[in-house]
Amino acid sequence: MAKEKKIVNITGENEKSNERFGKDAKGNIIKLEDKGDNKQRAKTKRILAIVLWIIAIAFEVVGILRLTDKINLFTNMDKTTFLIICIVLDLIFFIPGSLLWKKANHIDPISEKDKTKFWIWNNLGTILSVLAFLPIIIFVLANKDLDKKSKTIVTAIAAGALLIAGISSYDFNPVSSEALKQAQKEVEAVSGSDTVYWAKHSKKYHVDPDCPAFSQSEEIYEGTVAQAYEHNLTEPCRRCIPELHDDHEDVNDKEDN
Repeated sequence: MAKEKKIVNITGENEKSNERFGKDAKGNIIKLEDKGDNKQRAKTKRILAIVLWIIAIAFEVVGILRLTDKINLFTNMDKTTFLIICIVLDLIFFIPGSLLWKKANHIDPISEKDKTKFWIWNNLGTILSVLAFLPIIIFVLANKDLDKKSKTIVTAIAAGALLIAGISSYDFNPVSSEALKQAQKEVEAVSGSDTVYWAKHSKKYHVDPDCPAFSQSEEIYEGTVAQAYEHNLTEPCRRCIPELHDDHEDVNDKEDN
């Protein structure tokens, strides 16, 4: 038995101050997405991401300066412990910065015409993770004051932090402005509006709030295609939007809502 569903409109999450309205292909009044607001929200997240990255790398620099005796902070603490603390703090600030950067790129995606720029822009966090952790590994291995055991411990922790930061920063599902515009056109052509739906654990967006994929969902979210992309939902449901799938696909296949 299908559960009774509650539809939640997520427009308020974007904190739009000036709502704009227009008409869809069928003449229905719909809420238009504020492109300028999306760019501003993305810009704010990117600035915050950069600030967090700078703070993260600053902890690495402090650790290196302490290691090389350029500064004498917390001299009552051994260098190994100090370095480990710096690496951990580096990671704590670095990951949120990367998550914010990826979120911003889904709110305001760039063009993929330049493939190299597209990849670098979407995975800047992964590139910077090398800068945030590799130098301290090099300095530790080259240092003559640390014993072999300390070098092994610090290097292992820094390498692990580099791996965690690199993977968490990598965007496995980058969004391009072209893909978003195409998805908006396709959804509007099918349903006559830019409105789509998804559940808490959805992997795809839907145009039908009564799609069988929602049979076990008590709460579903309503928003625009752009908002679905912002939540990392970039694929349409094959059940309620079969037009957007290849003819050989079986629409009766099990659907992840």
